[in-house]
Amino acid sequence: MDRDQLVAYIDDQLDVDEVNDFAANGLQVAGRRDVQRLATGVSASAALFSVAAEWRADAVLVHHGLFWRSEEPARLVGALGERVRLLFQHDMNLLAYHLPLDRHPALGNAAVLAIQLGLEQIEPFGSFHGQTLGFAGMLPTPLRPAELLPRIATLCGREPQHFPGGPEQIASIGIVTGGAPEGLDEAVAAGLDAYLTGEPREWVMQRAVEEGIHFIAAGHYATEMFGVRALGELLAKRFELDVRFFDLPNPV
Repeated sequence: MDRDQLVAYIDDQLDVDEVNDFAANGLQVAGRRDVQRLATGVSASAALFSVAAEWRADAVLVHHGLFWRSEEPARLVGALGERVRLLFQHDMNLLAYHLPLDRHPALGNAAVLAIQLGLEQIEPFGSFHGQTLGFAGMLPTPLRPAELLPRIATLCGREPQHFPGGPEQIASIGIVTGGAPEGLDEAVAAGLDAYLTGEPREWVMQRAVEEGIHFIAAGHYATEMFGVRALGELLAKRFELDVRFFDLPNPV
């Protein structure tokens, strides 16, 4: 399909214009106009672009792109220059969607993770700078941490860090993926049993005990695979594109 039609469709699905983001969302690097093969991944990198080029992708779709508004004007030198050079050498497009993908009620990282965890009564949760980026819900049957943590590990592909402090049975969970330990405050205020995000901070361990809540960090990368994969699957069905997710695990 036409690249610009693809970008316009994604922009519309994710309500890009409604989100105040510090990332440049949409088409970041223009390549060939015709898109048949779409490679998806969590973060833009030379490694991702190389495997996408080997697969002969026409475009690469990521959650973490190359250009962030806080860094403008960008200088195409060093690692950034090498990444862009790879895209140009293979005439590949780069599409990136950050907060618009995080907040989406069906395709968002937290939304998909909540559904796969089996949460019910899912509602928006996690306000950051006036924007709600996550979701919270209830487990149909409360679980002990020893039962919940293996589920999270299976979904995220890694053992989560757990700072216990909450009740023996976990019924309610708030989720904001990626680097959002600050969401713990809202989880406490909402009276949730557990808060799930990607990364912890030094202060989290004692706060979890003092506030009586479980804090679970399952990895920034690992918790943000869900959205871009779901978006890729939607595009494959909607436009009959050949879509492949490339998993380049990151321990962070």
